[in-house]
Formats: sequence, structure tokens, C-alpha cells
Amino acid sequence: MDRRQFIGRSAAVACSGVALAGCTGEEGSEGVEGTEGESGGPADDGAEEEQGSEPEPEGGDGEPFYHYDLDVHEERANGQPVWIDRDERLYGRDGLDVIVSDDWWETTEILYSFGDEEGRVETVIVPDSGNVIVAVGGRDDVGGRVYRLADDLDDHELLYQFDYGRVSNSMGHAVHEDVVVISCYGMSDFENDRHPNEVILSTDGGGSFEQVLEVPLETEDAANHHVHDVEYDPYAERIWVAHGDHGNSQLFWSDDHGDSWEEIDEQGAITMVTQVAAFEDCVVLGTDGTPEGIMRWERESPEDTPDRASDFERVHVQIQLDPDDDTMEVYARRRWHVREDDGRELCLMPFGYSPMHDTAEDSVLLASVDGDEWYELLRTETRDILLTNVMGPLSMDGDLRTLVSDSNQGDGHQFDATIPRFWD
Repeated sequence: MDRRQFIGRSAAVACSGVALAGCTGEEGSEGVEGTEGESGGPADDGAEEEQGSEPEPEGGDGEPFYHYDLDVHEERANGQPVWIDRDERLYGRDGLDVIVSDDWWETTEILYSFGDEEGRVETVIVPDSGNVIVAVGGRDDVGGRVYRLADDLDDHELLYQFDYGRVSNSMGHAVHEDVVVISCYGMSDFENDRHPNEVILSTDGGGSFEQVLEVPLETEDAANHHVHDVEYDPYAERIWVAHGDHGNSQLFWSDDHGDSWEEIDEQGAITMVTQVAAFEDCVVLGTDGTPEGIMRWERESPEDTPDRASDFERVHVQIQLDPDDDTMEVYARRRWHVREDDGRELCLMPFGYSPMHDTAEDSVLLASVDGDEWYELLRTETRDILLTNVMGPLSMDGDLRTLVSDSNQGDGHQFDATIPRFWD
């Protein structure tokens, strides 16, 4: 089994030689707060730790653990990276161009341009097969297209076109070995009965795709009828699909590559979620509502299935935000999941503020090695940075390098950092 699951990602770093729009080359950590005694974490009691000693992590009992801060080396604005492959090549987007970097986004170059295509590059996905899958367009009445770049990069092949909606860079795709699952996202057009509610599957490493799910509409009395996230669960060989909004919310799963599907409850029973992460002993959901945080269902074996929505403990771990305001401020964004051959796991999940909430500004990075205990590694307290993606590390051994990225904002903001070994 490969060490990583490309289901959740995000990140980036550095001002490039071939600079993207908005590149400022700024360094430092302005606007970023540590987690110890700040940003909703437990207050520092003022006692000084002995030099070189590691403070006991505070938290638990429904909160993340604190005192394990992401070690940020550089912080820069430099465009929008969205993917990292097994060779540590980073891929990003700039209009209709696919951008690449072989030095962790310190310098970039154009890999491929879609020229006069409609729309823009939305995301890039590169499974272990090496196929470069690029999603383009889908923000208007024309559905998003999924292309594969030719091996010699002189052309592109259309693999699938959604009826409506686009592929999001911050949710809705999962990769494990030769399995690639992608969904579409966008705002529903109830008047014309058009919805971004399709899921497609590749079992040949992104060489071809077929539709495996088109979620039926439950109610128009909801903000949207669209797919939030997909996950491939290698322990159960299962596809998970999280769908929203509100009365259309549902959690689906398939154990036969989409030939048949099961549902957790009547539609609307499950809380809105935007991330699904499968651990060996549990499945967790990153919320899209209050209280913000992690829902968790513990399973005794991979073949187990949840019986009802309430099987997911709500909320297993709650992100501490404003105690005087219960308005939804953050929701889960695209995760990064490392799965080692020896059974170890590491999942990083960013929660970015909701742009629909005028005063929300926090973004938070959570991490876990078992889906049970979660650690807050980074918190920003500025609306200028909206954490969207995590990319890396490629292994739980080695230098644990990661890029945490705002791949939605125009300038793009990246943290080049090291993950603390909080599991040791």
C-alpha cells in the first residue's frame, strides 16, 4: 500500500522565479497566532517550563490538544498550489495555466496552458500512475470538464464533463493507488433543475472515468443540492460520499465501486459535513456547521457500517471559537492522509472560515494519528488567509515537511512548515 492517500491536500510556499500574480515575497508569520494560550486555546498560567522540557499538552475532553505548534519556516504569498505528487512535485493553477514547482513552490513554471478554453483551471490531481488530471471550468451554465494531459504534454484528452458544476480544489476528490474518486460542486439552479450532484470514478489511475452516483433531489427547501466530499476507504474498499445541504444532506457508501449504494438515514438526518476521513478503526467527518469540529464513528472491523446518523458522535472534538457567538465560523477543507505500510496513520485537516460570515476570520489546522485525539497545530486570526489545502508530508518518517495553503484567495498564501511529532 502506498504511504499516502491524496484525499486531502493543501499548501504551498515561496515567491517564485516565474512569479504568479500577487507574489510579494513577504516572509515571517504576521497574522498567525500560536495555539498555546491563544486563539481559543487554554490560557497560559504564567508558569515557565524548564529549558528544553516539553509542556504537557492541554486539551482533551472534547477539545483539541494544544502546545504542539506547526513549525513554520516561511510564509509567503505566491499563487495557488493545489497538489503534490509522490516525487514532491507541486502543481498549481493560474487562470488557464497549470503551474509546477520542483522546489516546494520557491520557483514555478508553466507546465501546460489550456489556451482559449472557457473558464479556468480549478484543480489538478496526479495519482501514482503519473496521469496529470486537470479540472477546468464549471462556474457557469457549462459543466466542468475533467481532462488528462498527454504524456508528452502536447495535448489534452477530455475524460468526463459534468452536467453542471465544477470540481473544487478544497473538497470532493480522493485518490488511493489506482482508484480516483471525484465529485462536482457549485450552487444549485433549482429553477432549471440543474444541480452539481454527480460522482465519477476511475479504477485505472485516472486513465478513464465513469459516473457512479447522481444523488436524487430530496427537497428544494434547502440552500443547495450538491456533493460536499468523497473518500476512498482502503480498509473496507469502500467509497464514501457526503452530500448537502440541510434537508438534502446525506452520507452514502458503496462497497462495489458504485454499483449499489447505501444511506445512513433519511435524507437530512446527518449534519452537514465537508470532509470524510477513513481511519482503520473509525471514520471521521469534518463539520460544516455548529459546533465546528470532528464527528466520529468507531468501528470494530472495516466491514462494519453505521446504522444511523447518531452513530457519529456529535461533536467528538470541538474547535474553540467565540464562546459568545454560536454562528458557524469555520468548516472543514481538503485533508491530507498518510497511511504507512506498517499501519501508522496521520491525517491533517484544515478548517477555513466561512466567507458567508462577515466577521469570521479564523482558520485552524487539526491533526490526528488515530481519528480519536486531535491536535491544533496552527491558527490564523486574519481574514486575509483562508486555509484551504494541505500538501505533505509524504511519510510519517523523514523531515515531515508540509505546505499549508490558501488556494482560493487571489494572491494565495502559503506556510512552508514541519509537522511536530506529537505522536511520539
